[in-house]
Amino acid sequence: MMEGNETGKNGIGKIPDLSLLSVRSPPPSDFEAAILLTGYGKFNYLLLLVAFPAACVVYYDTTAISLALPAATCDLQLNDYNKGIIIGAAYAGMIASAFLWGFLSDKYGRKWLLRIGYFLDSILNLCSSFSKTFTALLIFKFLGGMVVSGPFSIFMAYISEMFVGKYRDRVIMNYGLFLSMGAIIQPILAWLLIPLEFHWTFFGGFLEINSWRMFMIVSTSPAILSGILSCFCVESPKFLMSKGRNEEALEVLRTMYSMNTGKPKDTFPVISLKDEQIRQPDLHDEDSHKWSHILYRTFRQLTELFRPPYVKKALLMFSIQFGALMSMNNIRLWMPTLFHRIHNGAKNLSDVTICEVLELKSTNITTSVSPEPCDTFTVDSIVYIQMIWVSIASNLVFILGSYSAGKIEKKYFLLFTYMVGSISSFIFVWVDSSYVLLMAAIYLSVMLASTIGLLGITVELFPTHLRAMAVSLTMMFGRLGVLIGSVTMPMFMSLNCWAPFTVVGTVILCCSSGLLYLTRKRR
Repeated sequence: MMEGNETGKNGIGKIPDLSLLSVRSPPPSDFEAAILLTGYGKFNYLLLLVAFPAACVVYYDTTAISLALPAATCDLQLNDYNKGIIIGAAYAGMIASAFLWGFLSDKYGRKWLLRIGYFLDSILNLCSSFSKTFTALLIFKFLGGMVVSGPFSIFMAYISEMFVGKYRDRVIMNYGLFLSMGAIIQPILAWLLIPLEFHWTFFGGFLEINSWRMFMIVSTSPAILSGILSCFCVESPKFLMSKGRNEEALEVLRTMYSMNTGKPKDTFPVISLKDEQIRQPDLHDEDSHKWSHILYRTFRQLTELFRPPYVKKALLMFSIQFGALMSMNNIRLWMPTLFHRIHNGAKNLSDVTICEVLELKSTNITTSVSPEPCDTFTVDSIVYIQMIWVSIASNLVFILGSYSAGKIEKKYFLLFTYMVGSISSFIFVWVDSSYVLLMAAIYLSVMLASTIGLLGITVELFPTHLRAMAVSLTMMFGRLGVLIGSVTMPMFMSLNCWAPFTVVGTVILCCSSGLLYLTRKRR
């Protein structure tokens, strides 16, 4: 016995510590490393399927009324001042709800708010389709704008968080490509439906459906489809990790991995995730749903966004988006009317500039204070055909942008679009009226591409807990520009034709200067 004990003391025959032989668990993985291991496959393709109608929702909501208003003039007894207000109503609603949606998304997640937002937007747009008065239409478009701003900014943040970093630029541009594809479909629908002559009444005349109302009803389909498809979406794992819900995030990542690779979930190589929770220790869980604390947390996010190191970037992004969206939509939303005026005004004229035609019709566009005579007002189908060609041009630019997203910096692509947009705006009013379609196609396609690309930069500039708020505020300032532009466009046109186009070109040049400064600061 003594001999055995001595042997043990000398280390001979000592029983080994089996714990030393256990295999060490791999270290926790961060989000980027974990999502990289999920691969790229079926899950991503299905998400892109959801992105197609989702990309069309805001565009259809705002453009449907622009395409329908010429035909709705008599039914609703509208003058051009009323039209400008209705066009701007949806954007006013978007501005009013920008803070709310940004906070709710960063606090409560993406999935449920997408479902609620899309379905509620569908209901409000159906109500606007059946509106019989200017006031009713104005109210429903305003409320619809309040609702639809949420799903747009939330889905932009959501889709950027569901793709590996190397695919994000291309996905953001594909989102714009889907939008431009939808933009081709909408004027085709207008061309097919609005010229039809029918009038149906239901419930003793309580509901009326004619061609322009049917067009607006059909334009609600992207929101309905997006609401249905969003019911099958998972929560963003990036958001879950920011809330400390790592087990839920890991389960989502396993689902993505399994769908993309076809392998069982339990073969996902990541076992645990790093703690990336954004903590707010001064708020208690039982108070987290009180509106006083909701407002307080919203204020906290705003103050964080407007403090270093984010304040300069935020102000630059807001200013650039304000100018870019005002410049684009100042022309886009009035383009059906401009096409109609130019087409009718140039019928018996030759070798006249766009401005010369518009100045002949300026009182019809801007200063009328009474409804236009219904017995003389018609909308030529050529207006919608021209809008189709403009949308096709936008589609081609987005294909180029999507292809080049992974090959050149977004900065250079945006600078290219701004320079082309600015030049085309300056020369727009001086060219022959027969070239109006070409000039409009060039201008609107490059400016539409620039707004989507700018949102891609916004997503990269801010951390997860501020991302949706930053996108919401960026879009809020852009929509403020649209609201101001849509209301003031008739007044500018009544004063001088070339002035608004010159101002637009100058604003775009300022946007390009701001972009250069912003990207220089990033380096």
